[in-house]
Amino acid sequence: MSKTLKKKKHWSSKVQECTVSWGGSGELVTVAEVRGGAELGEFPYLGHIVSEALVCHAGRLPSSGDVLLEVNGTPVSGLTNRDTLAVIRHFREPVRLKTVKPGKVLNTDLRHYLSLQFQKGSLDHKLQQVIRDNLYLRTIPCTTRQPREGEVPGVDYNFISVAEFRELEESGLLLESGTYDGNYYGTPKPPAEPSPVQPDLVDQVLFDEEFDTEVQRKRTTSVSKMDRKDSAAPEEEEEEERPPLVNGLTEHKDKAEWRKTVPSYNQSAGAMDLRIWNTEDESQEPLPKNWEMAYTETGMVYFIDHNSKTTTWLDPRLAKKAKPPEKCDEGELPYGWEKIEDPQFGTYYVE
Repeated sequence: MSKTLKKKKHWSSKVQECTVSWGGSGELVTVAEVRGGAELGEFPYLGHIVSEALVCHAGRLPSSGDVLLEVNGTPVSGLTNRDTLAVIRHFREPVRLKTVKPGKVLNTDLRHYLSLQFQKGSLDHKLQQVIRDNLYLRTIPCTTRQPREGEVPGVDYNFISVAEFRELEESGLLLESGTYDGNYYGTPKPPAEPSPVQPDLVDQVLFDEEFDTEVQRKRTTSVSKMDRKDSAAPEEEEEEERPPLVNGLTEHKDKAEWRKTVPSYNQSAGAMDLRIWNTEDESQEPLPKNWEMAYTETGMVYFIDHNSKTTTWLDPRLAKKAKPPEKCDEGELPYGWEKIEDPQFGTYYVE
């Protein structure tokens, strides 16, 4: 018998914005409770909402349980509950809330989301980096490697022994952990309250345009590249039902996104309008003239060449720097190639 398939959608299709005020009677959190926080290993999310006390000027009021992503354009994912409330208090009403209904990929579980592997440049990969930047306002990543020249213990990393690392891991105090270049790396949960000697960085980092976040971002490189023991490919959200396929044939569940056909040039006109998530990657040079970055419905990044009116999964900026196969180092693949380890077919390579 044939099965009815459900259409897969990226969680970003459920994101909604709402501009609300509450009549100046106290703080927003008195009528819209904010729960969670990185100290609990959770995204900030909405608790009890007194809807009759809120005035919605635009959009639709969020629901209890919705994950809170932004307040007036400021990302709060990865912040402690205390710092999330500080961001909310910073703004006068009305405030703009960006929320999303929890699903399989993105829900209140921060550790789960950080354990997932996403394509570099995708919406989820960027959100993971935002989360780490916010986490590093209040916590310091730890590693079992030795300090490098110029690194300051307790500032760049906490340098600990393997035994100490395993103790942290077993106690549940790490939001993410794994290995990179033969060493352990981890991100501890931040404390609920900052240390009395720690400066209040929230206003400076979140609202001072001159603050340089490169110091924080450099520290995320090893953490974002490490191999996680509990890592997994993300499941896509199930939404609308799709008619059964002929003779009951279905797509293979493990079919990787890169094996699917890149959206055509004509299809790209209807690509998801997610420009607000498409922040510039300062480590990359601008795209070539008449090139554009776009996203599929499941959040995968691809590139549009308006010169030739074609599309490709491959980043043209990296293609310019590509080495010929004979000049690649041992274990290095030529640009556009990928190593696949399949439990059924073994190891093979795909261009």
